[in-house]
This record gives sequence, structure tokens and C-alpha cells, in this order.
Amino acid sequence: MAERGKKSDYQVPAVDKALDIIETLADLPDGIAMSELTKTLGRSMGEIYRTMIALERRGFVAKDDATDRYYLSLRLFELAHRHPPVSRLVRIAQPILEELALTTKQSCHLGVAEGDRLLILAGEMSPLPMSYAVKVGATFPLLETSSGVVILAFAPPAQIAARLAGLAPDFARTIEARCAVVRECGQEVIESQVVYGVTNLSLPVRDHRGRVVAALTIPYLEQLTANMDRAQATAHVAAAAERLSQALGHRQQPAPDPKDASK
Repeated sequence: MAERGKKSDYQVPAVDKALDIIETLADLPDGIAMSELTKTLGRSMGEIYRTMIALERRGFVAKDDATDRYYLSLRLFELAHRHPPVSRLVRIAQPILEELALTTKQSCHLGVAEGDRLLILAGEMSPLPMSYAVKVGATFPLLETSSGVVILAFAPPAQIAARLAGLAPDFARTIEARCAVVRECGQEVIESQVVYGVTNLSLPVRDHRGRVVAALTIPYLEQLTANMDRAQATAHVAAAAERLSQALGHRQQPAPDPKDASK
């Protein structure tokens, strides 16, 4: 962003506009309306519109139909996986998932929200002969998953309201209630809404700014050979989610000193 104001002998206006848009959206996790974007960049609607449509067509930008706001898709993330430093960051998660699966004897996966879908970024199978697992790369309707509900629960209120507004009233009330429980408990432990006999143990993963960017989930399957109960497994998911959050730069805020409250 600091380089944006520098002049060079060779300028390509269309590329400059596209990069301006991408860099701006990178700082706006909740997206931005087209009219707001033009004001932010100091450009006319005509200058921005065609570039935005091109970025959307190529999959770099997506539009949330519920709010009419544009946000970055995971296209850059997918391309960045080819870049060694980012590949290293992705590899940080895999040992954590492997250890979690080995310790709990349950499969686990990491999911992120992309619009109204949940994308499974990484996962690890249970070491047991029989298990239930979610395929890496699979996508699901966001709010049909515990991971999606956990991510939504910590989204800004306006974004939550926009999501709920597009749902059937009964389903919206159910999701709203689940989000409230997640915010209070910091996790969701609930029977799967799509698979009988599976209980989802899902916790948030935070980045360096404290934003919830993903959810770590065990689809807990009770078996005689899996001798760790749900409460124990949930505690291990919580520890793994915290390790992954720390790897992303998140640091928990220290608890307030009671002495300070008395001053």
C-alpha cells in the first residue's frame, strides 16, 4: 500500500486499478459496497466497475448477494499455495491435525468460509480402521456445518444479521440461538445435522488480529476402540485450535488485574 503513491516511468492504469482494489479488499474482511469502494479509492464508478467485473469473472473477487458487498475470494490463497513461504504456513497446520487425530483417534478437519460456503482446507484421518472424515477440498453450505456456525458466531453483528435475513424464519432463529451459545461457550458441541451418530466438536481459529478465520472440527464418532470421551476430545480440539491460532500470530489478551478495577 505504501508503494501506491510512487510514480514510475511505466504505468498500466488497468493493472493499477485492479491492484488498488485487491489491496483495499485485503484490509476489509467484511467486504465493501461498490459505491464505498469508489470513494475509498477516489475513482469514479466507471473506472472501478469494469475492473471489478473482470476480477469477479476471474474469481479473485466475490459478491455477497445478501449485502451487495464485494470481498476477496480464496483465489489468491490458492495461488499463494504455490509460493514456498505460504506453503510453509499451510504445513504448520498439518502436524497439529495429525497429532489431534492420533491422540483422540478421531478424524479432524479445518474449514474456512467463502461466501455462503464452507471450504475444507486441511484434514487428517483417524488411525482406526473405521472412521468418518470430511474430504479436503470439499465445500458445503456454510450454515449446514458446525464449522460455519462457529465462524459466523464471531462475525460482526451486521454480517450476522445479513446472513440471518436470507434464511427461513425458523432456521434463522435456530442459527441465531446456536451462534449465541458458541459466543458464550467458545465452542459448539452438537449432533451433526446431516450425519446420524456423529457429534461435531468445533472451535474457532483466530489470526494475529484476533479475528476468527477458520474452525477446527472433530466429527466425533463413538466407537469401542476410541476410548476418549467427547469432553476429553473437545479439550484436545481446543488445545489444537489454540496452537494453530498462535501459529497465525494470535496472542490471548491477559486477564485484567483485579487490583486495577479497584483503582
